[in-house]
Amino acid sequence: MKRKFIIILNLLLGAALFGGVTLHPYTVSAETAEIETDSDDLEGVEYDSADQNGVLLDIDIVPDEYDRKHYDAALNTVYLEDTDDSQQVLSLYTDYSSDTDKLTWNADEEKGILTLVFPNTYNAVGEQIPALTNSTYVKTISVTSDSNNTTVTVTYQPECMISVETEDVGFSITFSKSSYSLRIRLPEGVTMEQIIDTDYYYNHKFVLQIPGKHKSLYDQYPIIRKNPVITGVKVTQSGSNTKITVSTSKLQGYKYTRQGDYLFVTIDRPRKIYKNIVVLDPGHGGKDFGATNRGSKEKAINFKIIYTLARKYFDSPSSSVKAYWSRYNDKFISLSERARFAAEVDADLFVSLHMNSASNRSANGMEVYYAKSNNRVTDTGLSSQKLARKMHDRLENNLTIPSRGVKKAEFYVLRHNTVPSILIELGFISGNRDYNKITSPAYQKKTAQNIYEGVADIFKAYPTGR
Repeated sequence: MKRKFIIILNLLLGAALFGGVTLHPYTVSAETAEIETDSDDLEGVEYDSADQNGVLLDIDIVPDEYDRKHYDAALNTVYLEDTDDSQQVLSLYTDYSSDTDKLTWNADEEKGILTLVFPNTYNAVGEQIPALTNSTYVKTISVTSDSNNTTVTVTYQPECMISVETEDVGFSITFSKSSYSLRIRLPEGVTMEQIIDTDYYYNHKFVLQIPGKHKSLYDQYPIIRKNPVITGVKVTQSGSNTKITVSTSKLQGYKYTRQGDYLFVTIDRPRKIYKNIVVLDPGHGGKDFGATNRGSKEKAINFKIIYTLARKYFDSPSSSVKAYWSRYNDKFISLSERARFAAEVDADLFVSLHMNSASNRSANGMEVYYAKSNNRVTDTGLSSQKLARKMHDRLENNLTIPSRGVKKAEFYVLRHNTVPSILIELGFISGNRDYNKITSPAYQKKTAQNIYEGVADIFKAYPTGR
């Protein structure tokens, strides 16, 4: 890391030549020479607040000898710079590595105050930190110390976002332009893992469920919204949980991160939020039963496998794929609506699930279809045919059902789609062998898992690049 200070050379050279200055702990780099001066004598130092390299503050101390029996390390570096991506990074480092668990920090986002504590740390930089000018986010930096600890207090623009990274030699703090849509105060003790989110995309809503009764907290700290697409934010009590319902003017994706005492939610079109997006299409529905046999309806089997059971995998915290379903209940959805839905949610893939039927009960086996009219190769290198082949091979290898191969057919939802699309005929509901398999709960669960893993593997082989 480059260390540079602009200093009044006349003062320094005069002090060095005529004043007999002791050359130790404070290192200052001028354009023509490396000059050292005492850290207690800072009044003659002029700092460049708009360095050509974006360096706004650079203090790099060679500490005086200090009691290593009393202190674990010395705070010796305070470095603030602008980055190429319109951020500011503040580095606060010590001369020795320490136990990162002992380093603590706290942020008051309301007031824009960040406090960082270095335990058992000697203050080598002094308490007179130069004033900052032309700084976008960071306003002031101050250092205080007592007999054991050194504390750095940073004031910054409250509207910006901060990210604090604890390292073995101190802290690295990134300040960046605020890009959140919602800012939600988190109750004390609530962790990210305890928050449950449910996407009601079909109603242009999503819900964040937080454990505990906290409605009064949000009366005191109202939820701040900064995105015009948000049409409503409602806080309700549901048993022992608090629910935050967010409504939007159109279907949107969302993601949330924690920073200090707040949850920041970003809302945008799905492609801007999610890396991988698939539409899962449970065939038939409502008045359209599909094929039937022995009281079993195709529409119900399709729905159970690719919605009820597959949601466990696609909606899990570890899932790498965002799934949208063309239908979420027993409702009739037209073929044109199903095909059009992929474009509405910015989908990358479309997978439809059906069960076959024939008058001959000896007809059994799985088939995967794609449309020749929708087989263009995407920028990722994927086509409908490749998608069909990969899904077929996974199902054939992992499900105990005979294969009838990959086939071409101009089904409406395939030929009128905007993305690589396939239709899986999992088996024959009329088949003398297939029926017991496709109606078996264990087989249905295994199918749902393999459809998820098949989709996830497709995205690994053909990454979207987002």
